[in-house]
Amino acid sequence: MSFEGKRNLTVLFIVAGIAVVAFIAFSMFKDAPLIREQITEEVTINGKIDNSCVVETNDSVMSSKKIENCDLMVGTKVTVLYQKALPTAEIVK
Repeated sequence: MSFEGKRNLTVLFIVAGIAVVAFIAFSMFKDAPLIREQITEEVTINGKIDNSCVVETNDSVMSSKKIENCDLMVGTKVTVLYQKALPTAEIVK
């Protein structure tokens, strides 16, 4: 076998390896969205933890959301923006 044939065989194995890794990665993460859905919702502040507020949303994956640097009182109605399945939200002004 010539040197050129060995080089082609090496390139073939590298390309095949990359294809296998890409296939496995795609199979593992096919249900994970690359861009999460952003939702705006009117909610009531249910609690406070230090300098953060806690609200309940209609998110089916993680309904409780934490709003950082929130100085509002419990019971205040606010409009929040959050991404589905993430634990944080922000107040829309």
